[in-house]
Amino acid sequence: MKYGGFMAQDHIFLENRLAALTDVKDKRLLVTPPASVLNAYFAELYQKRSPKDATDYFFELSKAFDIFEENPDFQLEGKNGYENFRFIRLNLSGKSFGFSYKNDAEEAIIFSEFPVKVTAELIFEIAQIFPHYLLVEEDGKLTMKPAQFQSEFEKVKDLTALTEQAENGEYIRLAGYNIEDLLEQAEEIGFLSPLCFGRDGRKHFIYITKGF
Repeated sequence: MKYGGFMAQDHIFLENRLAALTDVKDKRLLVTPPASVLNAYFAELYQKRSPKDATDYFFELSKAFDIFEENPDFQLEGKNGYENFRFIRLNLSGKSFGFSYKNDAEEAIIFSEFPVKVTAELIFEIAQIFPHYLLVEEDGKLTMKPAQFQSEFEKVKDLTALTEQAENGEYIRLAGYNIEDLLEQAEEIGFLSPLCFGRDGRKHFIYITKGF
């Protein structure tokens, strides 16, 4: 009932059905919200509260029902061994995507229903949907993690008329409104670790990890 799969009038039904089941997996499957309910609840929280409220709901549900998956796929739902796997559906530039959490550190995986080229424009489109996360692209795979920083950023300088540089103890942050210029400046600075991407309204961010 807490996660939206059932309502108060289902209480006796749930008690009776759970009492009749002996296998933990069967009990978990019974109470895991259907994909349609989960996605509708997520969308309502996103629209009426905030993106963070929506992802907090899905993350707490993923922990409660152990819905973590390293290799998510649109075709996994309902398969043997993945009976309670769930993911959030996204429509990005007219294409079907999904995301699910891969661990209890709140790291998530973004995946497409069909093969698609990962571009900077696509990454920033996702970052606009989830401004409280950082996105990382590595070998064509997209992951998200909470945008949590150990210290505040301090502006260093304007790199160009379009891009400014700021830093803290962890990252060099490039900020601007032009994606091409941001990427050019990141290339000039150089990086070994994968870039992190974020967005706040119309402003785009690229984070370059300091050190190795």
